[in-house]
Amino acid sequence: MPSYVMVLKRRISLKKEKAIYIGKALKPLRLATGMSQEELAHRSKLDRSYISDLETNKKSPSFATIIMLANGLDMKTEELVHEMGKTIDFVRFFEEEPEK
Repeated sequence: MPSYVMVLKRRISLKKEKAIYIGKALKPLRLATGMSQEELAHRSKLDRSYISDLETNKKSPSFATIIMLANGLDMKTEELVHEMGKTIDFVRFFEEEPEK
């Protein structure tokens, strides 16, 4: 089985009928750093209400957003994906794009 990072680094597309919700992983990570939603938003260059929507699973992030969140949490993207992978089965959400 490929690692989460390998899956995310390959040319992939999110299956339209599924979305990744990261609230179960994101909020504990943010709280562990002692950051408020406002501070994480500022450090991630995202809106505070968007952080709230992610934490309450009202929104699903793009991979670009995951990179921005990793930067805001002062983590490598791979570390954040690994932490999120403890509560999210990324592999089942992705499929390879056909070669063009």
